[in-house]
Amino acid sequence: MTRRWLTPEMINRLAADPANRTRADLDLAIDPRRPWIPEDYTQLYYTPAYASLHFEHRLRYNQLFALRINEYIMMLESDLVEQLLTPLMRRPDVAADAELLRALATMIEEERRHHAGFAALNRACRPDLYPPGEDRLFSQLPVWTRAMFALAARVAGRLAFSLWYLMAMEESSQALARDMVRRPQTETLGPLDPAFCLVHTEHMKDESRHLHLDAILIERCIGSGSRLTRALNARAFQAMLAGITRPTRGGSGVKVIRQLVREMPELGDREEELIRAVLALRDDKAFQASLFNRRIMPLTFGVFDATAEFATLGERMAGYDRP
Repeated sequence: MTRRWLTPEMINRLAADPANRTRADLDLAIDPRRPWIPEDYTQLYYTPAYASLHFEHRLRYNQLFALRINEYIMMLESDLVEQLLTPLMRRPDVAADAELLRALATMIEEERRHHAGFAALNRACRPDLYPPGEDRLFSQLPVWTRAMFALAARVAGRLAFSLWYLMAMEESSQALARDMVRRPQTETLGPLDPAFCLVHTEHMKDESRHLHLDAILIERCIGSGSRLTRALNARAFQAMLAGITRPTRGGSGVKVIRQLVREMPELGDREEELIRAVLALRDDKAFQASLFNRRIMPLTFGVFDATAEFATLGERMAGYDRP
């Protein structure tokens, strides 16, 4: 059954209501004695090494990885959204719809505010790591990823495959916020910090509308294309996944480990062991399935299900179970 998405007119009406918009005036008094995210949203959780760490090490790792997640949300919203949406807004099938253009302009502005909000959250958590003007510690993009984003923006007017990734990541951020509400008690680290969680739950208000815009753009910019164009988009997206799901020695997950060891030098003799544990997740089915799966991305997976060109997507995306 085809999903019925909100119309651009309905999205604009919702966006005009302050109750449906992400608040900016949030209390950022973060408790450094509490974990900030559920443990299964970190990489080491999926390795045997995690259980061997002392409580203080796991807590600090959890907090550092939470900062890394915030940076990745910021990266998505600053490095991809505007570069992707701006050329799409010039397409005739988008430019002719005034309400859709208005909704997309609102989305771009909201994403800029989200970037500022998460930067402020990270600075409130660790002002020593994020002095004024410095928003990135773990998410300085490697050359391959920068090239991938640049290519995605350059070809967006003809091949808009990055829209699938954008929708998946926005829905993933919603899943994190929902899990913070549903599971406020972590497995081994105690209750989550409520102020940190509030920023993420507020973020959901705007993202819930953005998902509908993502889906509308996918239908107009990909679904309406020729069979060849749809096939090229599907192939490009699946190629893109390899650079996203496989931890690398220069990637953000290893950077978190290195920062953990800098802050807790007693782990120095275990640094390489922990790095190898993260790198081994390239082939770990449970970890790979945690990145993209139907529980956290039901709407995105519904779009995948309706895309004939994704018949073999499960070969590239471990968590995809095609009906």
